[in-house]
Amino acid sequence: MDTTTALSVNAKKLINPWAGGLNAAQYTKMDLNGDGVEDLIVFERTSGNISTFLAGVDPENAQKKAWVHAPVYQYRFPKIDNWMILADYDNDGYKDLFTFTPLGIKIYKQMQDGGIWSWKLIKDGLYTEGFSGLVNLQVSSQDIPGIVDLDNDGDLDVITFDSQGAYIEFHQNMSMERYNVPDSLVYKRNGNCWGNFHKGNGEDFVLGEDCGVVNNSPRRVMHAGNSILLHDFDGDGKKDLIIGHVSNDHISFLKNTGENLIANFTSYTHNYPTVDPISFYIFPSAYYEDVDFDGIKDLIAAPNVPNNDGNLMNYQSSNWLYHNAGTSDNASFSLVQKNFLQDQMLDVGENAAPSFFDVDGDGDLDMVVGAGGTRDGNNFRGRFWLLRNVGDRLNPVYEIASDNYLNIPAALDLYNIKPQWADFNGDGVPDLGFAGTTIRGLAYYYIPNKAAKGQAVQLNVAEMVAIAMPAQSQIADYPLFYDVDNDGDLDLLVGKPQGNVNYYKNTGTNSQFSLQLETEAFAGITPNYEGRNVQLSVADIDLDGKQDLVTVDFSGKLRIFHSAEFGSWTERESSLIDYNGIGASSLFGAYLYAAIGDYNGDGKPDIAIGNGAGGLILLQNKLNITITPVEPPIEQSVKVYPNPAREFVKVLSTQNATVTVFSVNGIMIQKDVPVRANQEKEISTSKWIPGLYLLEFNTGSASVVRKIVIQ
Repeated sequence: MDTTTALSVNAKKLINPWAGGLNAAQYTKMDLNGDGVEDLIVFERTSGNISTFLAGVDPENAQKKAWVHAPVYQYRFPKIDNWMILADYDNDGYKDLFTFTPLGIKIYKQMQDGGIWSWKLIKDGLYTEGFSGLVNLQVSSQDIPGIVDLDNDGDLDVITFDSQGAYIEFHQNMSMERYNVPDSLVYKRNGNCWGNFHKGNGEDFVLGEDCGVVNNSPRRVMHAGNSILLHDFDGDGKKDLIIGHVSNDHISFLKNTGENLIANFTSYTHNYPTVDPISFYIFPSAYYEDVDFDGIKDLIAAPNVPNNDGNLMNYQSSNWLYHNAGTSDNASFSLVQKNFLQDQMLDVGENAAPSFFDVDGDGDLDMVVGAGGTRDGNNFRGRFWLLRNVGDRLNPVYEIASDNYLNIPAALDLYNIKPQWADFNGDGVPDLGFAGTTIRGLAYYYIPNKAAKGQAVQLNVAEMVAIAMPAQSQIADYPLFYDVDNDGDLDLLVGKPQGNVNYYKNTGTNSQFSLQLETEAFAGITPNYEGRNVQLSVADIDLDGKQDLVTVDFSGKLRIFHSAEFGSWTERESSLIDYNGIGASSLFGAYLYAAIGDYNGDGKPDIAIGNGAGGLILLQNKLNITITPVEPPIEQSVKVYPNPAREFVKVLSTQNATVTVFSVNGIMIQKDVPVRANQEKEISTSKWIPGLYLLEFNTGSASVVRKIVIQ
């Protein structure tokens, strides 16, 4: 992974530009590099991605401490769903990993081997002694439990809301009581509830509950979804509660006036902290870690949601940091920023979709990144971000030139924009195409590029052209236009939400698309649950002269189909990330979008992966070969334009060739027209009858056919 290519905004170099973005982040800490200092681990719930940051120094200011993205550690973590807590259950000095499973709680023990840590699954699911025997210790997928030593006996207890999201259950760890060791993970439910309260019908809490007695009074069944943070925040030695609820936009603070084991919460407030209280559109959650390097724990708040419900969340500013000017056990909070970590990385909000192209015509690759959307009054519309390469072809340096490139009209009602550069109108120059979601379904447009090849693009949104998508299209489709059958026009490959790939042959031309379904399992990619929401890119990744297929999907894996003719692959690689010479299969999160381009000019195609959290990950191609210039195969080196044509047609080939022209009925119109390498040839068509024609290029060793329409 690339952590060195620079990205700046407003002339300020970002510390972690390619860290991947954050939406609904969960924060915890552990020592990643064995230096005795705890580092920062962030689980991003919407994408399922883990990011790891070392406690280091600001690369631009050696006197200032900073969190520095270190992705080599994040791929040691197992796949995580919904929530993650790090806590030392066996008191060996190393934090262990608690996370969600449909069985309740899964536990991984941190193993040490010569200073190298790894995870070992210890429990597929925790059990607890309930009122009717041994049952799973269940935690709702929407919740975050509290895992703390509540009774101060040296083992970790669990508090979690019940299935209705009303009462807190206390599951006491009986390891110390029964075996005098902390690691037995033997639990028993203690009491009917905990804390002498329950969640009310609205936003309030009902206090004065007797948790030793069953409460049979009727109450409304609520939608479950709660987060719990348990700590002594006011310095009285008693653990207080900070609770977030799925239906609320605020955090609730409940003061404990009882003890820790037998707690009694007698008052609450929805305005916490008092000044600049936490407020999100839905389901805020709180985390307590020292993140400003002063040795005192700070408060971080973020929404605990799997997606942007109603598109009302601002995911570019969804991680609020409160500095603690008091102590860890007697806090005094003040709001510092609403974009903690996000301010040092590219974060377009959500659903980042990158593309590479030399937008300014200076010979190096820039990036145009599609974004999920930004609220604009009553509209929620997608945007393009322009990242200009202000370095050069071999030494890329990116800057954010615009967060609203081309100003896509709000009237389109288009969001989740996914760009692709291709020659959509057959004039020999790549245009900017993009898919997007509307209330009516999937839409696709392209903006003609009126510039000459190799010059700065000339794009006018007012000239945008719509391409009618197939009747089988779905909102979550990933379209890719590519000349699959090598006949000179763009066909359509579609990654489907079910995990399969549809192939549509273009029986028309570039400018007059007529898409005919050929297969719903292109390259043998059939529906599969793990690989749903599959997205495609095409390039010769292994530089064997044959085009490969690159896919990403909901599994979080990057795969490459290679070493065969296009569409006939049998080799599929997923162990693609190099760790000290060892290939590993890494997880990049969910809702991924990959783009391919040689952004560092070494002749090897690199990959940028956008994710649901709104950020990018850059992967440099480390293929161990030396690149020497070679002639591209003829099918990649022939251009015919404009298409459609009227008075003339121009042809261009990188190799010496002859061109023979046939009508669609097979009648020869012209024979063996000479074309010199890299010299544009103009052929008069003024006497041709309007219709479809075939141009056959022949180099003596290879041939290729291009289609053109004469109007």
